[in-house]
Amino acid sequence: MRNYFYLFFILFYQNFSSQLRNSLYDNNQLNISLRGGLDFPSYSNQTKYIDYQPNLNLGISADYYFNWFGFGIDADYLSNTPKSSYPTENLYLGNTKLSDPSLSENKIQRYFFGLGPNFRWVITDDLGLTFKLKGGISNIKGGETSVISNNGATDYNLNFHRGYDEQNVFSGKGELEFNWFFSENIGLNVGGYYLQHFKTKDLMANGNSSGYIPFSTMDNRNTISPANAEIRTSALDHEAHSVGFFAGLTFRLPFKESSPNYGMTVIAKDKETGEILPDAFVELYKNGKRAYFARTNAQGVAFFKNIKPENYEIRGSLHHIDLISTKANKSEFVKNSTLKKEISTDKETFFVKGQVSICNSKNPLRDVTVVIKNNQTEIVQEIKTSVEGKFYFKAEKNTTYNIYGKKGNYFSQTETVSSKNVDRSNTFFLNLQVCMEETTCGKPINLKNIHYDLDKFFIREDAMAELNKLVQFMKDNPNVKVELASHTDSRASDDYNKTLSQNRANSAVEYLVSKGISKLRLQPIGYGETQILNKCSNGVDCNEDQHQTNRRTEMKVICP
Repeated sequence: MRNYFYLFFILFYQNFSSQLRNSLYDNNQLNISLRGGLDFPSYSNQTKYIDYQPNLNLGISADYYFNWFGFGIDADYLSNTPKSSYPTENLYLGNTKLSDPSLSENKIQRYFFGLGPNFRWVITDDLGLTFKLKGGISNIKGGETSVISNNGATDYNLNFHRGYDEQNVFSGKGELEFNWFFSENIGLNVGGYYLQHFKTKDLMANGNSSGYIPFSTMDNRNTISPANAEIRTSALDHEAHSVGFFAGLTFRLPFKESSPNYGMTVIAKDKETGEILPDAFVELYKNGKRAYFARTNAQGVAFFKNIKPENYEIRGSLHHIDLISTKANKSEFVKNSTLKKEISTDKETFFVKGQVSICNSKNPLRDVTVVIKNNQTEIVQEIKTSVEGKFYFKAEKNTTYNIYGKKGNYFSQTETVSSKNVDRSNTFFLNLQVCMEETTCGKPINLKNIHYDLDKFFIREDAMAELNKLVQFMKDNPNVKVELASHTDSRASDDYNKTLSQNRANSAVEYLVSKGISKLRLQPIGYGETQILNKCSNGVDCNEDQHQTNRRTEMKVICP
């Protein structure tokens, strides 16, 4: 069942791809291919001491393509040599040494003729990948193998197989072929195949088809036992298989005179910096309706083949952000030629590429609502992150934006991106990282940048931005209750620090209440110096940075 699924996927993908990209020589085309390579056979004929060596394959095929779908005929010649692994030295019958054996190994020759469908994906005008299925018949001949020795009176056929002489053996072949055309009509092909002969028989002669005389090895002597000879007296119905690889030449010929072709390439780039824009979506509109569409490749180029010469409006977007459109006039098209056009970005704007991840990890967060506030105009917009946690937006010159994320029980840090003092002539993309932390109940989350003046507990202006994150979180999660905890370092007395931290927690709660958060959802707690994060407890000599680590404000969701 899985094999059928893979086949269906290949057919669907090639069909879909062909709608986006047609080749100048894709329709009504005849291909003639010549190839040669190496074939690796496997015969299920139960011959114990005979193997089959890889050898030559030669082939020719003729394939006619209507478009992405075609039909073809294959003819293949395959040659393999049997190889006996039966010992040929120090052979004995009892105590009598046998003569040096004569070895005969005749090659097997197979001829396959098949026809069937082809499914082709045209990557560019020069590159194509084709999956071929062929059913047909094969002739298999040769392969006689024997190792004969004697003791002066009697000949012993130590190991033998009578070979094959089969005709019209039903066979099937699957092939994957890659073509690269270095000129308009001539190219190289490389690929691989699997060939199966479904039912064949070996030859019978003198009442048998294969056999061998067992031997035992001791003291560098191979002693045969003719009385225990294993002889097969009937032909064996069995399968034969091959895998192989090949390379060769392909000649492509228009089956009928090609109609005039008109093509267009559209380059998407930032005009100021010259930076190309891969994965931009490009559309051709005629009379307000979309006629064609494509995406730019890694070089920022979108290809349109076999299009009608008309008046088009060329529109583009990069991650749903519009680019500056342009036009193509019918008079600009030239028969059997490609018209080149360019779409570009707005020179007055930047392009912000954002990434939302879980804090302290590289794990992206999908389906996050990213809130973007323009600090100059106060305009707010919201966009969703992709499966990879990415988001994009257009930023104006000389503007600062505050960005945070909203998603379930995640608390977002608010980040700032600014285009102020950024030279647009050499910068187009601005990169931004936003981290969000899961608010598991009972888990403390440090609210950064909340500082107080010495021995004071009023909320400073620089701490308000951080508390505003918590305001937004509680508005986004209206059923959540939060503990707001304040901590001090170990300097001053324990009682003093306990009182100071409680006052600071109370001040933070009052600020949240002033922003519309119900006091019933807030629990201020001052821990003083009871939850030191490092060694800096009473009497321990520490520097200012170590004390700063302990002076912090934390929030945690109260477990129901």
